[in-house]
Amino acid sequence: MSTLTPGMASQLALTAYRTELQAFNGQQLDRRFETTVGKHFEFGMPQGHIQGVSGGILSHLLHRTSGFGLIGKGTEHGDYKGDHVVAIRGTSSLRDAVTDLHCGLSGSAGGLLAHAGFNKTFATMVPSLDAYFSASSSEGGTVHCVGHSLGGALAGLTADWLKSKYPYHVNLYTFGSPRVGQEDFSKKTSNRVDQIFRCTHGADPVPMVPLFPFLHAPYNLREYRLDSAEGLSPAAHKMGITGNPGYLNTASGADWGKLGLRSDYSIEEIRLKYENRYQTGRTGKWVSRINSALITLLKDGGYNIGVLFQGSTTGGLTIYDILSRALVKMSQSSVKFADQTRGLIAHMLVFSGQSIVNIVDLNYQVIRHAFDKLTNTLATAVRHAISSNSD
Repeated sequence: MSTLTPGMASQLALTAYRTELQAFNGQQLDRRFETTVGKHFEFGMPQGHIQGVSGGILSHLLHRTSGFGLIGKGTEHGDYKGDHVVAIRGTSSLRDAVTDLHCGLSGSAGGLLAHAGFNKTFATMVPSLDAYFSASSSEGGTVHCVGHSLGGALAGLTADWLKSKYPYHVNLYTFGSPRVGQEDFSKKTSNRVDQIFRCTHGADPVPMVPLFPFLHAPYNLREYRLDSAEGLSPAAHKMGITGNPGYLNTASGADWGKLGLRSDYSIEEIRLKYENRYQTGRTGKWVSRINSALITLLKDGGYNIGVLFQGSTTGGLTIYDILSRALVKMSQSSVKFADQTRGLIAHMLVFSGQSIVNIVDLNYQVIRHAFDKLTNTLATAVRHAISSNSD
């Protein structure tokens, strides 16, 4: 089973931006494409481009399709003979899906819970994918699913769909991808997809969202951290442009072993103390610690996390409404859980920029306010990052 090099994976992610609209409109492909990726993969048109519907409700009602990326086959004399590639672009018209505070969960191709907005968009891509792979499934080989930003989320759903329907080896390569699914989806994808290469920049806000109950795959949250930056920086999300290092340049080379493989903090068992609230910094590390502390608190309280969120979009309730109600009940049940909840909420508020945090009551309004502050802080950074990604 072959594996794309970091350089080839990042080139393919960039190619999805540079060529998908040309392919969709039947135009000649970019010359830069021919001299790099084109040596190793060939893309037959029109069957080699992916159509889908992005944007909001109006786009879906009017079935406004656009090119999302490319599907190709390894060339006869290239390094990936017999393989296939699916390269999917990110798109600013999908930014609301990742920052929507009312996001819900729906069943993925494998029957597990994933982000409803991503699932809805992916469903519009399936006819293009199915037309190609149903005609090629007897050829074997490895399918390499590649994407940057929201394209990474869709590449993850593509990998899950391929493994549930076809007998391919499937590898997944993402750059600055948001979280896609709930805990069971993350675990199942980690076990089912043959290899996962998740690349991030330290100050890129997009991989930090959506918050719980969404988790990255692989489930142990190994990631290739390509720089040591901290904070929240829209520029850190760039795929790669002149004057900006971008994912293209930091994921160059031919050896994954030379990149910085590390573990994140989101599945650690963490209990945050109220008196330490001012130690919180506005970094990806603290987003992960807060997310992990929330998971720890719910599990300590005996909540079945999967059951808790299955009906989160019914009755007009959001995921954060459900969470706030659960934390109120827990804080009322014991002093231990009240202290744990107070520590979590205080850290959320300090992260969000509240300079003085004194929590007396742990009622629904206080807890829901903390979730709003945190999610709005991250949503603002993500919107700027996606909007400024002009590659």
